[in-house]
Amino acid sequence: MNKHIIVALLFAAATVSVFAEGSQESPAPFNDHALAVVHRIHLREVVRIGIPEDNSPFSYQDAAGVWQGYDVYFARRIAKEILDDKPKRLRFVPVTSGNWVEQLESDQVDIALGFASGPEQGDMAEFALPYRRAGETLIAPAVRKGDGELQLWLNDVINRRVEDDFFHKAYEATLRRINGNAVDPDTVVIERGRVN
Repeated sequence: MNKHIIVALLFAAATVSVFAEGSQESPAPFNDHALAVVHRIHLREVVRIGIPEDNSPFSYQDAAGVWQGYDVYFARRIAKEILDDKPKRLRFVPVTSGNWVEQLESDQVDIALGFASGPEQGDMAEFALPYRRAGETLIAPAVRKGDGELQLWLNDVINRRVEDDFFHKAYEATLRRINGNAVDPDTVVIERGRVN
């Protein structure tokens, strides 16, 4: 059996076992290059992240055309994790609520951010752990249906690789100036994929 498949299956089994026991902590670190889909992104040297174009304050382009917002902050962290810290290695692809699934399925984007996870959406894509709330719904990174390796990799980023309070830092950097003190950050922020 292909070495990549064996490693992916072992990692998937370990992750399923951990989540089945009620914990959302990732297993021990693994080699990104052992995951075929992550390795392909490494070889391409560009990660393509689909993001809603006019979803201020979570994702939008400022007057200079620079992407800003809470989801954008997270997208940059994903790119840093997978391809180091070179901005040219991150490509934002504007998507809409009507075409993000098609963009994933047609391989126009690797990951879509800013969309709600749930039973009905679960038929359209694979969702990683949530990273923020939107009212009563959870927002989680999405990858194309059947792309379990990238889903597991994103879970590892959210649950283990980002620094402590990463998403609260994202809130402070992007939303605090808009919301002021009127909004409790914990009504938006989810840390380590753990929903309280």
